[in-house]
Amino acid sequence: MNSGMYSALSGNLAAMKRLDVIASNLANAATNGFKQDRLAFESVLAGNQNPPAVPPAKTADPVLLQERMLTDYSAGALIQTGNPLDVALQGDGFFAVRTPDGIAYTRQGNFRLASDGTLVTANGYPVLSKAGERPEEGQPIVIDIAGQAGGGKPVVDSQGGITLNGEPVANLALFDFPKPYQLTKAAGTLFVAGEGATPQVASPLTSVAQGSLEQSNVNSIAEMVQMVEASRYFETCQRVVRNFDDMAAKAVNDLARV
Repeated sequence: MNSGMYSALSGNLAAMKRLDVIASNLANAATNGFKQDRLAFESVLAGNQNPPAVPPAKTADPVLLQERMLTDYSAGALIQTGNPLDVALQGDGFFAVRTPDGIAYTRQGNFRLASDGTLVTANGYPVLSKAGERPEEGQPIVIDIAGQAGGGKPVVDSQGGITLNGEPVANLALFDFPKPYQLTKAAGTLFVAGEGATPQVASPLTSVAQGSLEQSNVNSIAEMVQMVEASRYFETCQRVVRNFDDMAAKAVNDLARV
């Protein structure tokens, strides 16, 4: 394949992947606790970086593009909701929740009570309590409002302690990881720990704000600008591919006449 054609096609693929990431960010711009993604590309010389023991087949283009998915963990702005079951983290850290696939971590704090009084996420995953230095030791939090005389509203203090009518119920499990974070997005606002990522109890400087939610850290205007740039880049690469295709067709026709 012509090296120019190869480069143009590589540019098309990169632009398509970048557009997919931007579209995902925009779709979650209003999702509480969502962390935006970035697709980073870097050019490397083919075969010169970590060369394999068996040399690969010769590539048409000596320059390759390597992509890396990066997540921006910066905090989003806080909004006041007044809902006693809405909580937001101020500082580094995550809430621990139990999913069918194991322990996951999130900063989306729009919790609710299930029919049995279990505190769950918007997706129905139980929120875990702090019971030790490991998230696996935590248990689902049950707030029995119906069983309390006069009902009452749960109160969450700045360290995650939950009380109901002055009686302690549980402490929210707050965990953090060494930086840079080695986490993988499981779905939406959920993260799972990767290899080498050991959860640790969140810093005492991390506080919980009751009646608040952390918004997405997506900047919609910046994402729209990047979408326009990626679309124009895709169109440019597409024109280059068409030009090469036209040149190849013309060369074939001219050689046939000769």
